[in-house]
Amino acid sequence: MIGNIVDILSTNLAIYPVTILVFIVSGSAAAELAASDPRALMASNLFKALSFTFGALSSVLGGYVSGRLAKHDDILNGALSSILCMGFGVYAMVGGRGGLGTQLALIALSPVLGAVGGYLSMRHRKPQ
Repeated sequence: MIGNIVDILSTNLAIYPVTILVFIVSGSAAAELAASDPRALMASNLFKALSFTFGALSSVLGGYVSGRLAKHDDILNGALSSILCMGFGVYAMVGGRGGLGTQLALIALSPVLGAVGGYLSMRHRKPQ
């Protein structure tokens, strides 16, 4: 459960600086538009790319934390740390947010990224 929370919190904490960066890069007119309509922010390819990157890194971090705390079956526990992300993805898909193909890809990718974090945890624990 802690890995799930680390994943979600680190993703959300990383999105705030990304949002500010996109506002700075896009100029004041785009910032005013995004403040009045948050969906306008999703039109920015820079925002999408940075959000995906930081979200993926956060999933790896959540898997790593999960594997370290479990102290066994690191890869499995890392993959299971993505359950909350997958649930949010299903919720977004059912709610009609985002493209269907994109949501399905992200739902499938979440446990893989968590497993990568679990693998890194396992490699870190074993002596070389």
